[in-house]
Amino acid sequence: MTLEFTRRNFLRFTATSAALVAASRNATARHLFQGGKLRHAQVGVGGMGQADLGQISGHPDIQVVALCDVDAGRLAEAAKLHPDARTFADWREMFQEMATEIDSVCVSTPDHMHAPITMTAMALGKHVYCQKPLTHTVKEARLIGAAATQSRAITQMGIQNHSAANYRSTLETFRAGITGPVSEVHVWSDRPAGWWPQGEERPAGSDPIPENLSWDLWLGVAPERPYKEKIYHAFAWRGRKDFGTGAQGDMACHLMDPVPWFLGLKDPTSVLSIGPKPTADCFPLWSRVSYEFPATEHTHAKGVQVTWHDGGKYPEDLVEEFKIENLYTNASLFVGSKGALLVSPYEPCRFFSRETGEIEFERVAVEGLNHWHQWVDACYGRATTSAPFEYAAKLTEVALLGNIALEFPDTKLSWNPKQMLFDGNEAATALLHKQYRDGWVVERLK
Repeated sequence: MTLEFTRRNFLRFTATSAALVAASRNATARHLFQGGKLRHAQVGVGGMGQADLGQISGHPDIQVVALCDVDAGRLAEAAKLHPDARTFADWREMFQEMATEIDSVCVSTPDHMHAPITMTAMALGKHVYCQKPLTHTVKEARLIGAAATQSRAITQMGIQNHSAANYRSTLETFRAGITGPVSEVHVWSDRPAGWWPQGEERPAGSDPIPENLSWDLWLGVAPERPYKEKIYHAFAWRGRKDFGTGAQGDMACHLMDPVPWFLGLKDPTSVLSIGPKPTADCFPLWSRVSYEFPATEHTHAKGVQVTWHDGGKYPEDLVEEFKIENLYTNASLFVGSKGALLVSPYEPCRFFSRETGEIEFERVAVEGLNHWHQWVDACYGRATTSAPFEYAAKLTEVALLGNIALEFPDTKLSWNPKQMLFDGNEAATALLHKQYRDGWVVERLK
């Protein structure tokens, strides 16, 4: 019989989690010491969850023991491939019943559920792979990053391009000094394009909930609202503020990843949005968000400006200035004293000068790694992860600060990272976190 989680049940579960932590950690240690396979649980088995499960389960040292999804149809399809795994609709029930039988967890849900599931898994001593963005709010990112630092858990955010050959090769090419000190970086994406809707108001009315979908579990920590067909499940949620993080949350974790990584950036000092304001329910059709970062050894002495463009926008003036042809649809442009480096997660990097346009050069060749298998190997102590939560939390935070800036177009927000507030703007500061729905509060995420 499926356990129905009430508020009381969940509070009882979280209250007893300390005892489960010790038990599950000891069980994990004994299991791995004995040379057994890593016992893995997958939360979210559709969409990217299907891809994550396929990659992780393809590792020879993985045993899939649990599958969890709010969509019974998707869950049944995944179970066909892993018939020995137990199946659950509710991740809380999975942890309650199998806390000592799980070593690792992959979280591949809509964005708003990343932090609650991830924090609970880490609290129970599990190794965690979580899809990007790591969290739905800035405060969640801070808390998850801090928890990961204090935890023994092996963590990895699902930015597989970080481990792939293109980015690894481009990093070495950049570090060889091809651009000179960088004064500005532009990052752009065609999203949302036709991937999901944005710029819409909240739909009126309601539709019958499909028999295969547990709508209350899908909502999770988000405020209650009626189900509408083809609006939320399975993928249209990305542009809705209660559930997704828009184009920047989706793609900046991929496309902006090289910026702090290559340049060694820390926290921005300000963020400014130039573009349309979101609706009450949705992110806008397009946006431009500009950040200011302090100087590092790889930047101009006065620091560096980083600008995000989405909805098909890009730095038209620089494309013309550097005579760039065959522009990548999703990419970044590092502008330095010697020229501009065009970086893509999917295509070889290219170099341009203002005088002659594109210049052929020798790229540093670096082999790529399997991002998922790297995490599994790290769980066994055979590798280290390239995108642990300590790094992923800061990258996610930058993208989420940009989403907050969207609510205050043409207003420069001064960011105080130590006090975690926007100086002189209480309205923007209030958006750093959210209230979880009653009965869904996770103690460590308050």
